[in-house]
Amino acid sequence: MIRLLTRDLKLAIRAGGGFGLALAFFLIVIVLVPFGVGPEAAILAPIAPGMLWIGALLACLLSLDRIFATDFEDGSLELLATAPV
Repeated sequence: MIRLLTRDLKLAIRAGGGFGLALAFFLIVIVLVPFGVGPEAAILAPIAPGMLWIGALLACLLSLDRIFATDFEDGSLELLATAPV
């Protein structure tokens, strides 16, 4: 399982292009949250760690389709889903 994870991470790094988009999305989410919640430090301080995690996780979701695209095209994703790993 670790070998599959490292293989997918290497493929994602080689593909490139997704890091800039993910970073821009993360920064936009972090900048826009205070506009929706309000500028008060008493409100922003408790939710700041959660907003950082949510922004990071949503930014990671942007590149998931590219990671598994080649596995889906050659059929190995279905084999992995049905294998007892």
